[in-house]
Amino acid sequence: MNQTPLQDGTFGEMEKFYQEMKSYCNQQGVPFYLVKLQSLQDGVVEGYLPGQDGWQTLPLPIPDVFYNRIHSRKLEESHSFKLFKTELEERSIPMFNGRFLSKHDVHELLILEDDLLPNLPETILFNQKESFLTFIEKHSVIYFKPTSGSQGRNICRLTQVAEKWKIEQSGHLQDVHFADTDEKLYETLKIFSRKQAFILQKGISLFETDQRKVDFRILLHRNDQLEWKVSSMVARIGDPGTIVSNLAQGGLMKNGPDFLKEAFDLQDASRIYQKLVRLANNTAQALVENQDDSFGELGIDLALDTDSHPWIIEVNSKPSKKFHGNYETFRPSVKSIIDFMLALNRENHR
Repeated sequence: MNQTPLQDGTFGEMEKFYQEMKSYCNQQGVPFYLVKLQSLQDGVVEGYLPGQDGWQTLPLPIPDVFYNRIHSRKLEESHSFKLFKTELEERSIPMFNGRFLSKHDVHELLILEDDLLPNLPETILFNQKESFLTFIEKHSVIYFKPTSGSQGRNICRLTQVAEKWKIEQSGHLQDVHFADTDEKLYETLKIFSRKQAFILQKGISLFETDQRKVDFRILLHRNDQLEWKVSSMVARIGDPGTIVSNLAQGGLMKNGPDFLKEAFDLQDASRIYQKLVRLANNTAQALVENQDDSFGELGIDLALDTDSHPWIIEVNSKPSKKFHGNYETFRPSVKSIIDFMLALNRENHR
């Protein structure tokens, strides 16, 4: 992780999650502590141990398994993080969710799976003018997204209206621009994207309720048999008029199966639920099969179009841990993550 405790001695919005992990580890008789990025050369780490008076900083043994919750892409790309990964490899210590995922990289991995092609919106990297012009000729609604973005920030929806292009930004209801020609659209987007890489993604006619766009965040974990299982599904319902449904952009959240039962008859709700779960599992499986990094947790965003056909919108390796709901002990994902860590440790010591 890359946090230090706040003035109140907690880890802010992550505090509840860490406390739940501590409670479950206590039940299992397993030590749990937090470790900042540092060298392992001395054979000990400076870690945070949860105690009655908050988090204590102590020299601690190097953990047997690391779960990466670093929230900074910049830090993950740093020399110190690469060094840390090398030290873990040299000591044969497993770490999972070791990096953020780029939207373009994910798309390139998933299109290798024929079964997923009907569920992947056409997507290209925004760079060459020729490929851009060819792409916008084919689609009248396009989403323009940063490859490394999160929480629905800096997304634009491009819509062809009366031979012009309408440009709407996420989070800016009144911030609408127009480009008279394809060339002007290209130049506008080039200025907008000069600091980071962007993708263009075919717009989907999303299923809506009361003129609010809906998508689904499905949280998956690998269990103690190292198989992917769905831990939870929520429906994210966007603000009317917004172009995204992210909670950070004012969206609402409902239990996914409950929402489906409200929106469809019971038989259709059950069929759609099974379809979404199957697609999420297949997506997670394809991702781990087609690259080297180890993942034990993924947040997969799926959406239904107006014909109830499911689409893969995004895959997130650092899903939010903001506390939603009311669990008597701990949320299902806590148990799943610790069980996976214990399974990795067992595998490692065979």
